[in-house]
Amino acid sequence: MILEYLKPIGAPFVALKNKIFGVKSTIGNAKIEMKAVKGYGAEAKGYADKAGAMAGTAQGAAQGAADQMSQAAGGAPPPGAPGGPPAINPNPPIRTSGIWVFKKKHCTQCNQELDASWDGCPFCKQAAEQQQAAFAAANKPKAPMKTQAFMLNAGATGGGTMQLLGWIIPMQGPQRGELFTLSPATTIGKDPTCQIVLQDGFMSSKHAEIKAEGGIWVLKDLGSTNGTFVNDQRCEKQELVDNDMIMFGKCLVKFKSL
Repeated sequence: MILEYLKPIGAPFVALKNKIFGVKSTIGNAKIEMKAVKGYGAEAKGYADKAGAMAGTAQGAAQGAADQMSQAAGGAPPPGAPGGPPAINPNPPIRTSGIWVFKKKHCTQCNQELDASWDGCPFCKQAAEQQQAAFAAANKPKAPMKTQAFMLNAGATGGGTMQLLGWIIPMQGPQRGELFTLSPATTIGKDPTCQIVLQDGFMSSKHAEIKAEGGIWVLKDLGSTNGTFVNDQRCEKQELVDNDMIMFGKCLVKFKSL
């Protein structure tokens, strides 16, 4: 009975006690939750660092493949062919280990750990694409070198005369170092009627002709006795490129153009 009468008196103290313990419990739970959040953050950072390292490794592999193939110019064998670099498989088999939450995936080619949701290795796929692109770039056929020059005195309608700037310079003999400017059609020989007269006893009277045709310089032998040579190769008609060496008879000259 007495306890029943004392309950109203002690009720405020009981409520205060419960409130104090409730606050402590809330603070404790908050601390536990904060620790959990920090743990998740650290774990997420670990995954991010691992992903960054994996991406860096894959990028290095791709760059290595590109560097390797960029050195293979001039008809190099393709990746995987005899004498060529090892081909990178863009879709290598995936190895799975562990069970349930401990299950992990690894690429059998680059040994990188893969995300559980991946069915292929994106790193090897990128490296294979880089390798093929580098091989294609290294073995791309180069356009033949053409003589570049200015167009002078061209008519407004395009029907004017195209004049290229070109010279020949004797490399030996009494005329060594002398500069002879080419006209749109220049005959070369020992006959005084030629536009360029070279002092060489092995030259024919009208030995050869250098003519501007379609924006390029073309050398044509005019039936000379001892022939005309470009870079040590005898020719009847030959397109000229800057710095070509020409031999008329026994007279060696260097061709220059702009």
